[in-house]
Amino acid sequence: MGKMIKAAFMAVFTVIVCCGCEWKDPIDEDIEGFWRLERFETRADGQIHECERIYYSITRMVVEVAEKQGPGGYGSFIGRFEYKDGRKRVVMSDFKQRAATSDNGVDATPADMLPFGMDAATTEFEVVVADGDNLVLRSGYATLQLTRF
Repeated sequence: MGKMIKAAFMAVFTVIVCCGCEWKDPIDEDIEGFWRLERFETRADGQIHECERIYYSITRMVVEVAEKQGPGGYGSFIGRFEYKDGRKRVVMSDFKQRAATSDNGVDATPADMLPFGMDAATTEFEVVVADGDNLVLRSGYATLQLTRF
C-alpha cells in the first residue's frame, strides 16, 4: 500500500513540475526579458529623449518600468502586460507604484509614465522591431528604442 501511495505521489508531482515549467515559458522570447530604454522620440514634435538608467522588465503577464540609480528619481512601477493581434501589438496597463515586493496600491499617473516613454497608465504599442537584441515599440505618443540588458 505504501509503494502505491508513493508511486501516485511521484506521478502527480512529475505532472505538476512538467506543466508548471511549460506554463512559465515566454510567449515571445524576442519581446520578453530585461531591456534598457536607450531613447524615445515623441511623435507630436519629433523630439528625441535620451534615457539614462531606465529599464523595462517584461514577462508574459507583468511589466515593470524603473529608473535604477539614475539621476531623475522617477521610481519604479509595475503593471499588466498582454499581447494583441498575434503579437504584432502589446498593451501595458494598470501601472501601480512599485513597493518592496509588489505594488503599493497607488495608481501611476500619466506624468509618472512620461520618463518611460508613455503618456498614460495604459498604452498600446505596435511592435516595430523584435529581434532578441533590439525592441522598438511605437504608440500614439512615442517610439521607444530598447536594447537587451
